[in-house]
Amino acid sequence: MARGLSASELKAIYEIYASTVHRRARALLGRDSDAWDAVQEVFCRLLESGAAFRAEARPMTYIYRVTTNVSLNLLRSRALRDVVVGGALPWDEVGAEPGEVEARNLLRALSRELDARALQIATLHFMDSLTQEEIVEVVGLSRKTVGKVLEQVRARARELAVEPQRGAVS
Repeated sequence: MARGLSASELKAIYEIYASTVHRRARALLGRDSDAWDAVQEVFCRLLESGAAFRAEARPMTYIYRVTTNVSLNLLRSRALRDVVVGGALPWDEVGAEPGEVEARNLLRALSRELDARALQIATLHFMDSLTQEEIVEVVGLSRKTVGKVLEQVRARARELAVEPQRGAVS
């Protein structure tokens, strides 16, 4: 059985990466309170899966992937329970960059319908402004598969009339 991280190892990793995890989660979720929930979940997962973390050549790659997955799961669960009243923005999105809010709204709308892989690809493309080639490197799929998934995502976004302009997020 793989050994998890010790308390001192986790503390050291938290001190290095917590602010980065929070920023990533905040960008995806749009709410500070949800971002802190994601931070807690990410570090709980690191505590439990220390062997996988240690095996990663670049620790930030592993932390980034876990943060993205945790945040997308929270986004998906929130999309199932939240209802926007009268089209008003949640209070913590006031002052956010318009492109960021638009991309987050796209992900929120699509999170009810897309599988985890498609949602991850949509996030990397619309939130992170990665090219298809960069997405291929992150997810380990073929260029053709990534392109096909993005076309399906765009088609569904057009049906929902929520597709943002690529690269709208700084």
